[in-house]
Amino acid sequence: MRTWAWEWTLPAPPGRLWPLVSDTDRLNRLAGLPPVKFRFEPLPAGGSRTVAEARLLGGLLRLRYREAPFEWVANRRYAVRRVFGRGPLRWYTATVELHPAGAETRLVQTIVLCLRWKFIRPLIPLAESRMRARFARAYARLAEEAGAGAAPAGAGPRASTAEEKALRLLGRARPPLEGEVRRLLARHIAAAPDHEVRAIRPFALARRFGRPRPEMLEACLAGVEAGALDLTWAVLCPHCRGAQQRAASLAEITSESYCPACNVHFEAQFDLSLEATFSPVPSLRRVEAETYCAGGPQNTPHILHQVVVPAGQSREEEAELPPGAYRVRSPQSPAYVSLRALPPAAPGEQRLEIALGPEGLTPPQSDLPGGRLRLVCRNRTAGEALFLLERTAWADDAATGLDVAFFDRYRRLFGADAFRPGEGLAVQNVVLLFTDLKGSTAMYEAAGDAAAYGRVRDHFGILLAAIRENGGGLVKTIGDAVMASFKAPEEAVRAALAMHAGIARWNAERGREPLVLKMGIHAGHALVVNSNDRLDFFGRMVNISARTQEASQGGDIVLTPPVFEDPGAAALLAGTPHREEPLSLSLRGLEGSFQLRRIWPLAG
Repeated sequence: MRTWAWEWTLPAPPGRLWPLVSDTDRLNRLAGLPPVKFRFEPLPAGGSRTVAEARLLGGLLRLRYREAPFEWVANRRYAVRRVFGRGPLRWYTATVELHPAGAETRLVQTIVLCLRWKFIRPLIPLAESRMRARFARAYARLAEEAGAGAAPAGAGPRASTAEEKALRLLGRARPPLEGEVRRLLARHIAAAPDHEVRAIRPFALARRFGRPRPEMLEACLAGVEAGALDLTWAVLCPHCRGAQQRAASLAEITSESYCPACNVHFEAQFDLSLEATFSPVPSLRRVEAETYCAGGPQNTPHILHQVVVPAGQSREEEAELPPGAYRVRSPQSPAYVSLRALPPAAPGEQRLEIALGPEGLTPPQSDLPGGRLRLVCRNRTAGEALFLLERTAWADDAATGLDVAFFDRYRRLFGADAFRPGEGLAVQNVVLLFTDLKGSTAMYEAAGDAAAYGRVRDHFGILLAAIRENGGGLVKTIGDAVMASFKAPEEAVRAALAMHAGIARWNAERGREPLVLKMGIHAGHALVVNSNDRLDFFGRMVNISARTQEASQGGDIVLTPPVFEDPGAAALLAGTPHREEPLSLSLRGLEGSFQLRRIWPLAG
């Protein structure tokens, strides 16, 4: 057995280094390690075993090994163990630890090897020297990026040429892409590492560059229109976030999916697991498709803590838990533990014990102050178990089907793209806003077709601008009525208020018979289906939304409880001059009585 222990002091704190050094796919690529092919073998108790193969010496030496799940605590350390069926090694473990040292980090990497071929012992010192030098260069590069914001590896003259070409292509979109966002996207396409452009996530780019999310999504779709980018739909596993289906068209997506890494079947959801990503067209930039590591922490950055616990044993680890929503899960458990980290009341360490037994994980939920946490994981089963602590908001950077499919430029480019007839995806939560013009039939009779059509067209312009500016998407128009979708009740209410304000300004400027808008908003679960070769929503929730609009008298907004009880919508209304009226009504074609709230916006 041989142990290699290396240490470097890097000029950046652990929090900035962690996303870079724990990206083991890129780290191994920078260190000159060979690409690896992975497959997954399902385990009867849940989860899977990773089996991998790599080739050395120009393909002459083939290494096959079983890889245990990576273990890590975010911002502190990670480790992995690999067991070889044949070849020079029996097994090895690799550990990387980050220790704060003022504004710097002391990085310690330890590799322990158990040899099978004893005759290679004299070569071990040379192998260690070369490997240490390779990782030293890789860490220096990553520290430079973390500390000084250097251009990613791969930037250079060739990247400059690709950036110029990308700029030209992005300028061909109609309307053309202009300004800073065009330059940022072109530079990212040309100079970012392969793994960052293999699947460009527009909302992640927006967060990185400090740009509005709709602007970056618009830019990526403009790139598709201009021939600079390809769009791919991916169905993500709800556990590991790995893409289990990839398709250029929604018509190729199916609702049922399977993740071999997690060994779970799951139903794809339109607003949670269907994500649109983008990649450069090959004529602009060829992206390396090889994989160098598939199990490292940055493959699943929403997981803060991952640990393997042998049967009948426990593991105790310290972690930082900022306020927010989390969960603890295990592939060996059908249930998970919901955690809510509250703002810390006082300094100090919190202790939380999670147990895995024959019935699954316990306790089912827990609230605790955020901050330093001592997490105790107890395995009371007869087999090895994996415990994972993860953020539940892992999909925040995903441009989901709900974000993209009703976006203006997407509908213009891919209006006929829809699921196959009979196929559809569930939406866990969507907010639907229905509008209608009051007295439009009488308006056509009084003003004539041409004048009335002009007024309706102006009204559509006001409504579409309010939808777009508040994060919504136009689903369809029905005569002079509009159906729009939003991800949050607050967005829909803000859009509705903007619509009334816009119509009021139009009325004041024209001085004619005023336009009066009726509106209703509801939120809930629905299905997205193919309706006449277009995407549309289906279900009882849609019927309630439409009937809520029918309860509007004009100039008001009628809300259902999932909307007016939403904290964001309630806070928005609390700061908006209005009067409100509780309603208890029956809605046409629906059973029972509905408790609604009518909102009358006031000029303020």
